[in-house]
Amino acid sequence: MPNISSVTQMRTNLAFTCSREADRLPALDPVADSLFRYGRYLQTRDGPKNFDEVARYFRVAAAHGHYMANHNVQQLISHGLANSPDAAREAIDWATQLVNQEIPTGYYDIGYYLNSGYGLKQNQEMALKYIRKAADLGNPDAQYYISDLLFRYAREPEISHQMLRCAADQGHQKAGFEAAINLKNRKKFLEAAQMYQKAAASGSSVSAMVLHDAFLAPLASDEGYFLDLSKDQERSRRYSAIEKFLDDNEQSNPKVPDIDKIVPLPPAKLPAWDGTFEWERARAQIPPKPSDELIERLAKEKHLDPATGLPLSEQQKSAAAPKVPLETTVRVLEECPQAGVWQACPPSGYVAIPAERTFRKGEKLPLIDVEKPRAIALLDDMLGARRTHTDGMWRLIAYSEES
Repeated sequence: MPNISSVTQMRTNLAFTCSREADRLPALDPVADSLFRYGRYLQTRDGPKNFDEVARYFRVAAAHGHYMANHNVQQLISHGLANSPDAAREAIDWATQLVNQEIPTGYYDIGYYLNSGYGLKQNQEMALKYIRKAADLGNPDAQYYISDLLFRYAREPEISHQMLRCAADQGHQKAGFEAAINLKNRKKFLEAAQMYQKAAASGSSVSAMVLHDAFLAPLASDEGYFLDLSKDQERSRRYSAIEKFLDDNEQSNPKVPDIDKIVPLPPAKLPAWDGTFEWERARAQIPPKPSDELIERLAKEKHLDPATGLPLSEQQKSAAAPKVPLETTVRVLEECPQAGVWQACPPSGYVAIPAERTFRKGEKLPLIDVEKPRAIALLDDMLGARRTHTDGMWRLIAYSEES
């Protein structure tokens, strides 16, 4: 239960003006959107799901600023559907990216994590501030959440209903259903029917069920379904079909954007209807699968592993880095730029021992161990070779396995 003083303060500070989230969202990059749409197809199609594969597409798209992919991958990893080496940290990082982009959903996500203590120290007062910020910026989930708090704890039904209506107008199905009930209880039957219609369009099968029963003209005493509508068997039948369609596709988050073409509210006349739904037709169109080359390129631009969409490990970064060309020479005592086999190149008159050595990237290249032959070779045999260290160059002649 939220801290009452925090809710009261929220009420006091809130002069609510309905804002639409869509008005604050930047245009989506079409290439990143192609990854998101294919990932979304994999997520919602019938049959077994590979959520790690879905997360791969979402991560790469999110790294390129796709806010819907960002929110969706948070959902997958925070609910344990997709693997992550550190799910809580990854979710917080994605949400923080949204906040940095000034995307309203990001504030709601951070508020949710603060409220639950997922990945962040639990702080319900701070959570409310983030969620209210999201509501002010137009996020419908946040508007619905705060509407409920204001109604239950702050006793502010008018502000609560304003937020509920604002969320409903943006397609929030729960907000639409509850706003419709609120209007019905206040005997505003025409507005209630319109709100049930809006909620059904947003995917509320219960709202479609209410309209189905309302067009059977129940008695006024049947408070659950009475909306003061004339009996209309065909309208009732169509709402029943909508209810079944929404229930049958519940796992795929169905919508009925064409509801006013299927069953408009009176006094509009009923048009002919072939029994199909726009959402169903759109879903049947499979988006093209992004090429491996495209994913490789987009992942490389953001230093991601194209196989998972996760950030590259240090070892992977090193392997992916462009190699120094063979035959490159570097002076002694400088940093080795490339792991590999290096050949010593001492000044004229010296013989390197050994002539070749293996160095790791970042090592300091040493002075060259050399022998300086005497003019009379017999003296070397008698006295031993003269050995020393000298200046010179090292030449890259082969790459090592680690590079």
